[in-house]
Amino acid sequence: MLCGKGLVAGYLGAPVLHEVSIDVRRGEVFCLLGANGAGKSTTAKCLAGALGLRGGRVTIDDVDVTAAGAHERVRRGVSLVPEARHLFGRSTVRDNIMLGGWTKSRSHRPASFERVLEMFPQLKRLLKSRARDLSGGEQQMVAIGRALMADPRYLILDEPSLGLAPIYVDAILRQAAELARQRVGILLIEQNVGKALSIGHRAAVVETGRVVLSGTAEEVAANPLVVDSYLGGAA
Repeated sequence: MLCGKGLVAGYLGAPVLHEVSIDVRRGEVFCLLGANGAGKSTTAKCLAGALGLRGGRVTIDDVDVTAAGAHERVRRGVSLVPEARHLFGRSTVRDNIMLGGWTKSRSHRPASFERVLEMFPQLKRLLKSRARDLSGGEQQMVAIGRALMADPRYLILDEPSLGLAPIYVDAILRQAAELARQRVGILLIEQNVGKALSIGHRAAVVETGRVVLSGTAEEVAANPLVVDSYLGGAA
């Protein structure tokens, strides 16, 4: 289990999270929902070690990693695909993907690389292309592929469908569900609430840095707060 307990965090003195607690189990898709600025990405960064905590703690499989940096959390099985993707635009698709395997031995990397290409076969013809020349959907696949090179037990996807064509949205969410079936725990932060909940197992809603609702995906999808605010008022 990837677990954040009582997370308190912010930027430049401004508080963002107020004792947020969530946990992600292996083999499930956990949907973290909320409006822009609610604290979703901040939660993701705290869990991945990209942002320090002012309070609370983070554990990975019952090991306290609160003081560990992002690189150490990658070694322990947590990978983050950030909202902006953060690819190296002048580098090739192959090089961008392979960078994600730096924690693994050289002998281990080819098998991980082949796994990425099996998951996203569209990338096979683009391996020599520069990342900056790809479409948004293709770039998102590269970013996810890079994270998968570390063979994570927990994968954090921060707004993976933002700005993408529907065909890419469906492909990426479909692969997220498949990874969960392979015993990877998925923390999914997604603007398309309906699609996210359709593949989710559990979910939580964050408002102004606090968890205001949590439960199974079905329970959250049926809650009037979610229906009115995120599903267009139609159950």
